Amino acid sequence: MKLQQRGTIAVAIIFVLLAALVYLLEMRDRGEAPAEEGKVPVFSFQVEDVVLLEVTDGVSGQKVRVGTSPDERWTMLDPFEAEADDVRIEGLLSRLSELQSSRVLEDEELDLEAFGLSVPTLEVKVGLEDGGSQVLLIGRENPAGYSHYARRDGAEAVYLVASSTISELERLVREPPEKPTPMPTETLIPTIVASPTVPVTGGDTPTSALTAEPTAPLGR
Repeated sequence: MKLQQRGTIAVAIIFVLLAALVYLLEMRDRGEAPAEEGKVPVFSFQVEDVVLLEVTDGVSGQKVRVGTSPDERWTMLDPFEAEADDVRIEGLLSRLSELQSSRVLEDEELDLEAFGLSVPTLEVKVGLEDGGSQVLLIGRENPAGYSHYARRDGAEAVYLVASSTISELERLVREPPEKPTPMPTETLIPTIVASPTVPVTGGDTPTSALTAEPTAPLGR
């Protein structure tokens, strides 16, 4: 029995080692270079210096573009013009300004197609008050499934960035950040209700009193 258990454990260990070897060979074939350790900032801007945010879907071509108005509020510019959701946009810009790469791959011969960066799935452009801009290209998801490959436009290094931020950018394209419509306030509409007839004496005719009672609040 013990020999059988040891045999099972040995087979499991061999399987794990083979899986690790296959993964490393796959990474080598994709041209993945040794990575630098430590967190590395992807962008270099302050949220208050941003005047434009543009996100383009590289597959469908759909684009969302927002910019600041003279009163320093965010405005939808594309795919339609409207007031924008300031809270949502500034929250996303804050995440982008703090975005860090968990790994940096640097090699002059990196195969961008292997990382999905020859035809990026997303293009993120941040326009700054001084007239400059920073562009990040988003590629495919890494084999582990929790990060995406990305590259600054014009740079050689490939970053690994959190997929959660990429999901927010994809959502921005699917659901443009238009300012939410305020909820209507509830109002009470009085209803006239007749009270029971009150008997009187002395020859006066009976009368009925009308009273107003509030009804339940009406929704939208």
